[in-house]
Parts: sequence; structure tokens; C-alpha cells
Amino acid sequence: MTRTLYRSVLWLHPPRFRKRYAEEMAWIFDETGTAGEKAFLFYDGLVSLARQWVVRSGMWKIALAVLGALIQAHFILHPYD
Repeated sequence: MTRTLYRSVLWLHPPRFRKRYAEEMAWIFDETGTAGEKAFLFYDGLVSLARQWVVRSGMWKIALAVLGALIQAHFILHPYD
């Protein structure tokens, strides 16, 4: 079951990333022994998934703009903190 979940996470990656790295990542997952190591790889796969979609799609620009607006709003609302 964990292998199926991990493969699903790999499948959700962008096609270029998936074609290049999915088989190797799946092989590493299959060769990993302990449940803790598999949990770490699953977590790493989820982080990679988020990173690939945010960076490749250009959403990082929106996230950076929102962060900048929040910082600016903080200094406007609390000028002497």
C-alpha cells in the first residue's frame, strides 16, 4: 500500500520531472528498509511535489508578492515595533 501511495505522489509531479526521476525515486523507495526511512522518503516526495509545481509554474512570483505585501502591511500598521 505504501508503494502505491508513493507512486501516486511521483505521478503527480510535472511530466518532465516524472520522466527523468520517477523510476529512480521509486527504486530507492523499494530498496529502503525501515518504515521510518520510507516515511521520510514519502515526506520528501511531497515536498518535491510542491516545489516542482510552484517553481515550474511561476507561482513563486505570486507567493513572493504576497509575502512582500504582508511585510509592508506589518510595517505600515506597526511602524514603531
